[in-house]
Amino acid sequence: MKTIVTILILVCSIAAHLNAQTQTKKRVYGEMGLGFGQTLFIGDMKETLGEALGGTFEPGIGNNLTMAFYVAPENWKGLGIGSRIKGTFGTSVTGEDDDDSYIFNYYNLGVSAKYYFITREYNKGVYARAGIGFGQFTAKRFNEANKTYLHQYAIGTTMSIGMGYTFPLKKSSLSIEAEFERSSRNGTINNLGDAQFTSGQLGANIILTF
Repeated sequence: MKTIVTILILVCSIAAHLNAQTQTKKRVYGEMGLGFGQTLFIGDMKETLGEALGGTFEPGIGNNLTMAFYVAPENWKGLGIGSRIKGTFGTSVTGEDDDDSYIFNYYNLGVSAKYYFITREYNKGVYARAGIGFGQFTAKRFNEANKTYLHQYAIGTTMSIGMGYTFPLKKSSLSIEAEFERSSRNGTINNLGDAQFTSGQLGANIILTF
């Protein structure tokens, strides 16, 4: 959590610095977003987590927190390029054994591009977004009966795509976005060795741009 907060502060600082330095030459936009998403286990993800933590569970819904900045000069005709960080904080779900509860959290930081392909004016109308980043997930299992608490970490890449609509306001704007992401991360399972974890998310976010 501390790592995510530190990165979020860094992203905001960079955006503010760029905006102050380039007001007359290019436009820099900052973003903050909140949303939710359904975690997806892809391939043998469920079985691999079962080997890592014991027991088994279905993926749950998580709360999304996003932050980004984009550089979008007018002569780019609706295109913005920048950096985006997203963290998902999962709600606790009960495993197949009622004594087990699981939490699945993940985040990524990477490059991102948005394109307003109809209006060709950044921050107005329909847009498409794509990005690639690097981050980790944390899976936790707590067994009430045995008083055991287990973790599994993995680090790797995330690719995401999104589609949304931006409503301009007087000094800011509000966007509604649907997105899909897919992550491939590598981790080490105790007594078993290296493993690959493939997961995804279907989500929706509300984004304030300033």
